[in-house]
Amino acid sequence: MFDFAICEISGKQYKIIPNQEILVDWLGEETKKIDASVLMLSEGGKVKIGTPYLKEKLTLECLGTVKSKKIRVAKFHAKANFRKVTGSRPKKTNLVHSVKTK
Repeated sequence: MFDFAICEISGKQYKIIPNQEILVDWLGEETKKIDASVLMLSEGGKVKIGTPYLKEKLTLECLGTVKSKKIRVAKFHAKANFRKVTGSRPKKTNLVHSVKTK
């Protein structure tokens, strides 16, 4: 069992801790499980660093899709009486590395 791992998922790096959920950028509707490339792995206080990746891969389980906080963007032009506010709620995928306990 590992303490934590640094993995690359869709071009970004995330810290993976067993049985802890993380939010990543949306991976699509059909995603159930994903294999993540491992950059660094810590097992029992010993650290393994890849060049750039380790041979191990982590399998992460998708728990569902959620919307993150609203992002607001305001546009303003001085002396032109122009004001515009737009916003969006980007989709995120909720992942977990589940460890089976006995």
